[in-house]
Amino acid sequence: MPKNNGSHEHLDITVEVFRTSVTTIEKAEFLLEKLQREFPSCDINFDLEDCDHILRVATKHNRIDPSHILRLVKSHNESIEPLPDIVPTIIESRQ
Repeated sequence: MPKNNGSHEHLDITVEVFRTSVTTIEKAEFLLEKLQREFPSCDINFDLEDCDHILRVATKHNRIDPSHILRLVKSHNESIEPLPDIVPTIIESRQ
């Protein structure tokens, strides 16, 4: 059995996150089918419980063209906008 020497394979994962107007499971499933057909190597999901009705598109293989995703979703009468990349700031307490 191989030992885990603590090293990790470097994974270059690209994730795009969008705010959408999708509110129904039926519409989300319909759009997921369309998106997965266009982006077969991506992991795509909706979070309809989030207040922004989030669409996440992740891939390990290629860069994602957000404009193609925007056009596809808008072509089915839904609004969509990319959410900005926000890097959390860590504040250290001084004692």
